[in-house]
Amino acid sequence: MHTIPEKIIDFHTHILPCFDDGPSSCAEAAQMLVKLREQGVTHAVSTSHFYRYDETVSDFLKRREEAYSQLRSFLSENGISDIPEIILGAEVYFSTALADDPLLEKLCIGDTNYILIELPYSNLTANIIDSYKNLACCGRVKPVLAHIERYAAFAGEDIIFELTELSPAQINCESVMSTAGARLVSKLIRRGAVCAFGSDAHNMGVRAPRYSDGMKKLSRRLGANVFTEIMESSAAILENSDI
Repeated sequence: MHTIPEKIIDFHTHILPCFDDGPSSCAEAAQMLVKLREQGVTHAVSTSHFYRYDETVSDFLKRREEAYSQLRSFLSENGISDIPEIILGAEVYFSTALADDPLLEKLCIGDTNYILIELPYSNLTANIIDSYKNLACCGRVKPVLAHIERYAAFAGEDIIFELTELSPAQINCESVMSTAGARLVSKLIRRGAVCAFGSDAHNMGVRAPRYSDGMKKLSRRLGANVFTEIMESSAAILENSDI
């Protein structure tokens, strides 16, 4: 018998107000959180963009804390409490020198050693793959590949599968909405490569939370137990356990 996971985790969100390309205000951020809770989400990982060549880790963390503090104050002042638990993290854009950053661990999700990595939207060359391998094997962090299905536009399935042998991957809700996306996701799941599911929500407009739509579509296509297994892997990540 299928049981509903205790934790429904949105592993990829942009919910901090006035931060990168996320919501334009605390009010919109609050709307997003309320909508996610209505869709069943119990935990939302806040993964604001971090670009190493645009700012230092210290500056990013300072800006993130300021935005998070503003959001918490807004939620408290307006009596908004029925929302997912927020776990701070980052969507870290990959660079070949990333593994050498002395503050790399500060970008991990919550108090874990797991870090969400976004690869370049370009040809995934041997140099990029070798550098990613160095990051995955450096022993400092445990990478999770953000929205792995998107890189199919720049690499063949053999490269995608090679990357997931180095580290597990997160998929976006939208990936299961199309036949082509669902086909690749199905292959990745069968290989045990998918550890997380995310809305990648940015606002209440064209990139509003659609977590429940993706969850239902994934469950219908591959079975409810598949979604449960992914949630169990995500919960293990938040507990900093091996997956």
